[in-house]
Amino acid sequence: MSVKYAMLGILAQKDLHGYELKSSFDEKVGEFWSLNYGQIYTTLDRLEKDDLVTHDRQTQDKRPDRKIFSITRKGRKELDEWLTTPVKNVRALRDEFFVKLVFMHKDHPAPVLELIDKQKVLYLKQMNRLTQQKVELKKKSKSADSLTTELLMDAGLFHAEADIKWLTLCESKIKATSRK
Repeated sequence: MSVKYAMLGILAQKDLHGYELKSSFDEKVGEFWSLNYGQIYTTLDRLEKDDLVTHDRQTQDKRPDRKIFSITRKGRKELDEWLTTPVKNVRALRDEFFVKLVFMHKDHPAPVLELIDKQKVLYLKQMNRLTQQKVELKKKSKSADSLTTELLMDAGLFHAEADIKWLTLCESKIKATSRK
């Protein structure tokens, strides 16, 4: 997902300043994607240069003015086009674990198998955390926003489950190869 479109999507709902954008982003997708304030402000600068957002200054007592950003008509049009266009690049296999697997010594499978076990534990913990968050979410709210958050959590659960299955396959293939 592009930070650009995440910012446009948030601003399409409400005009906000940078700190509020970061909070809104974290609330919506923070479990799955971390974003720092530098990324927020550099993205906002680019969006403003491209006439996709604009800002007004809001004065504050004893503090510097703050910029309140809003999406422009051009920004709304670009967001709408992006929202209705299917994702062409399906989930890429750009995973740090995969890179580790590529460079670990295949002649000595024990460290690789140990790493796979540790990785499985992390995915199981992630699945447990997401499941607990889904339960809490269902207790708190029934709004459309909670539905999209729940769907995102479901995607995270399915991805973690698929990764565990893939790790199990890696484990069995490495064990089979090392026996030869």
